[in-house]
Amino acid sequence: MRDWLTANLWLKSLSLLIGVTLWYAVAREQGAEFAFSIPLELRDVPDGLEVVEESVQQVDVRLRGPSEILRGLTPQDLSVGIDLSGAEPGERVAYLTPSDVAVPFGARVIRVTPANVQIALDRTLERTVNVIPRVSGSPAEGFELAGITLSLVSVVVVGPASQIGSLEEVTTEPVSAEGLRQPFSRTVRLELDPLVRLRGDTSVELTLDVREVRLRKELSGVVVKSQPQRVNAAMDPDTIRVLVEGPKSLVEQLTAEEIEAEVQLEGLLPGSHRVVPVVRIVGRHELAGFHVISVNPEHIQVELR
Repeated sequence: MRDWLTANLWLKSLSLLIGVTLWYAVAREQGAEFAFSIPLELRDVPDGLEVVEESVQQVDVRLRGPSEILRGLTPQDLSVGIDLSGAEPGERVAYLTPSDVAVPFGARVIRVTPANVQIALDRTLERTVNVIPRVSGSPAEGFELAGITLSLVSVVVVGPASQIGSLEEVTTEPVSAEGLRQPFSRTVRLELDPLVRLRGDTSVELTLDVREVRLRKELSGVVVKSQPQRVNAAMDPDTIRVLVEGPKSLVEQLTAEEIEAEVQLEGLLPGSHRVVPVVRIVGRHELAGFHVISVNPEHIQVELR
């Protein structure tokens, strides 16, 4: 018996050492721990409610299991969520336990941090509000911003009642008019609170009507002519003053000779008549965006013999 125990002692010792080493390695592999940070999901929020605040958006999860399993995991392989079905408006505290974390087979959750989450819920509200353009800077010298046009003057916003209830308007992102010499258009975003969203069309086109500075100028001595021309027609006065408005660079060059004033005599019987003169700008300035502001006098006294 003694000989059997001592025979091949070194081989038996080696086998024992290998066995202990394997047991230790397996036991160690089974006890490996890894930590992950994963997004917190809020599930089954009731219709008509909005989450307005949550104390954390990420939770730390500590797992135990075979290292060959844990090493291959990523945060996308794990999930943790809070069921909000049946929740009411107001604040509540939700508690997290290892059973709330979904993990692959072979891994075990030993801790979730934090263990509780504060959540605030509010009623969903919808409201129509005005859109206000935000424009900065000035056009180039000699030009002006004559107007601002929006493709949508109002939009429908949706969000928590605490955010929407007192909201009257939303603004566009800033648009610069600096140095412009002509009209300018672009699609702009609306600046909204992160909890507020738009319903329906969200594309807003903003147009800046940039034009040359306009100037007014009064020209006197504008000759009044009759149409058709009649030698037996006497007009009093036979010249008028005309106040015009148009692009500054062109108005400054405009002369009385480029303004045509006529009185229509067609169909008038002999006698005295008060006729409104028809005034227009002719020649090279005819289509230059001029506007007749006033005529003085407004009537011409015509005597037909």
